[in-house]
Amino acid sequence: MPKLHDRKKVIGAVKQYNALLKEDEIAQNMKSYGTALMADTQNYLGGLPVRNFTSGQLVDPDQEVMRMGGEFIREQNLERGGETAHACMPGCTIECSNVYVDKDGNEVTSPVEYETLGLMGTNCGLKDPDALARVNFIANDLGVDTIETGAMIAVLMDAGLGKFGDVGFMEEVLEEIRKGSENGRLWAQGTGRVGAHYQLERVPVIKQQAISAYDPRVVEATGITMMVTAQGADHTAGNVPKLDCTDMTVDEVVAASLESQLVMASSDSLGLCIFGRGVTDTNVEFVVNAINDAHGTELTEEFYTELGKETLALEYQFNRDAGFTDADDELPAFFYTEPLSPTGKVARFHAPEVNRSLGH
Repeated sequence: MPKLHDRKKVIGAVKQYNALLKEDEIAQNMKSYGTALMADTQNYLGGLPVRNFTSGQLVDPDQEVMRMGGEFIREQNLERGGETAHACMPGCTIECSNVYVDKDGNEVTSPVEYETLGLMGTNCGLKDPDALARVNFIANDLGVDTIETGAMIAVLMDAGLGKFGDVGFMEEVLEEIRKGSENGRLWAQGTGRVGAHYQLERVPVIKQQAISAYDPRVVEATGITMMVTAQGADHTAGNVPKLDCTDMTVDEVVAASLESQLVMASSDSLGLCIFGRGVTDTNVEFVVNAINDAHGTELTEEFYTELGKETLALEYQFNRDAGFTDADDELPAFFYTEPLSPTGKVARFHAPEVNRSLGH
């Protein structure tokens, strides 16, 4: 490993960065509730995937609060003796992970994250986080992605092969994947191929990758990101989860998505956690100076933005060279034709106009 140009200054910058994170409201909310809090937010906004994206809100008259959300899970986990703040790696300051335990205080799985709550949970009709934790553990043990797997199982349920809310069926599907049976090998290929095999129309994928837990009819700027990002329906490429786009034009929504994509691309390229954006994005000069102290370079503040632009341009060109076109950026048709309860919204923007607005 090469030596740091000015080790003392770099270590000082790390300490200062951690201190800033401890003062950042977003980072501290993540520490208290983890990513699971986004389930409460999206349920309120109506953008939570429920029963294969047929609804944007989980309403259960038998429950006073939504049990599949961060607030409920935090309180329950505290009562049971679980960990509500847990580092995903040594040195992590935000600690947005958790260790989910059962009623006897025994660890079930770690962590229960928002995307898992959304795709393997509410999207499959589950209402109890204990049931979700069971299938989350199995998915972790298998090493399969909970977004893709949850979306795939919900498609099977929507096709009538299982019932929404049936955790036993979910366990059976995962066991078939584990055994490598004929069905298991099919289901392991993911949402897009499973939907094509059963000749289904309601298949929530972009570039054959399952859409994450932000319904693009409501969370439009994140939907734009998932449409155009090179790696499929990836919300982490530029998430704008709370922006109300109702009265915004295509150019305005695309601009909001692009702004997030640029800073996400820069952060990813530098190895910075995207959950530290509240600090990173407002202290760019500080970040660039820390890089200069580490490498002996003389980069300016503009480097940070240019890094994001270059990264996105390279990713875009890679996909075009690989044969992707505007057609691959389109949302599945049902997002444009099926109004989402309770907002009644449908997707408004198609791939060609989005790419024109991006200047592609």
